[in-house]
Amino acid sequence: MSSRDHPDWWRPMGGQNSQDSILERRSLIWNDDNIEDGTVPGVFSQAGTYEGKFFTRGCRGMIEMLQLYCIGDGADTITLRYSPHPCLGPFREAVITPAAAWAWQAFVIEEMWDYDSLFIWVYECEANVDWAYDAEEPYDGHESGDAGDTWADMAIRPFIRVVYTGETPGDVPVSGIINNIKIPNTSSDEESAVVYTDVAVWTPAVTVHGAGYCDLACLDVAAAANSHITFIEVECDGVRAGRWQLEALNTRGYNDDTQPLCLLRYAEDGACFLMITKLWEFRRLFRLLVFNQLANLPVVVWAYPTLLR
Repeated sequence: MSSRDHPDWWRPMGGQNSQDSILERRSLIWNDDNIEDGTVPGVFSQAGTYEGKFFTRGCRGMIEMLQLYCIGDGADTITLRYSPHPCLGPFREAVITPAAAWAWQAFVIEEMWDYDSLFIWVYECEANVDWAYDAEEPYDGHESGDAGDTWADMAIRPFIRVVYTGETPGDVPVSGIINNIKIPNTSSDEESAVVYTDVAVWTPAVTVHGAGYCDLACLDVAAAANSHITFIEVECDGVRAGRWQLEALNTRGYNDDTQPLCLLRYAEDGACFLMITKLWEFRRLFRLLVFNQLANLPVVVWAYPTLLR
């Protein structure tokens, strides 16, 4: 009799232990003092921001919700952002409106998280919201004094939890060189703005928080006095990645077929349109800024970023 003639030929070797490895794990990841609803914490932050908690592994799976032990007034909100680790910009965010009692307040996520680690931090916190932490080991707190540009460790445990409806049982560690195949964990977006240039002042037009890349940006300037001397600047993670002036591009011979800088339309004191098809990569912040030395005029700016999600 062949192995396939046996009624249990398809069952994995090892019995129940192997079966457990393929089943969904519904779990809670946490590191706090197991505080219960209604208990006033020993220490808490009053409207504190840019402090967070880092779970270093075992976070891949279906996140059901984020939980924060906090109190509010039923109106003010607190915004949590999260990413795989402190060196990346936000992938997603959750906004919680805490009730007027200390409790584990939840924000429903119900989305897959494709990364083994998870960093969660307080991005915005309105005046009447307080959130709890303690200073007991093992510490997992981090803080930023420069709006998330850099992070330093803190000897605290923020009271933040993550509820999973489908946490993976773990990944096999790999040493050496392997082939990397992209998985569908990116999301494309369109960001646009109409802004007025302040004379001789760099004016932010488009700001994208997150990690990813942008390979298309456009600048549209309406006909007006000195429209043709307008600049556009690209910043990636706070560093200038490019700066161009419409007049200078025209003088150097750029036109509608000079990729990646295509001057589709140009006229002195007239309507001008620049399309840029260059690839910029960023880890936390992408910005487009505009500038005109002489004129206060309206400009339209577009960007088409692709972000890690």
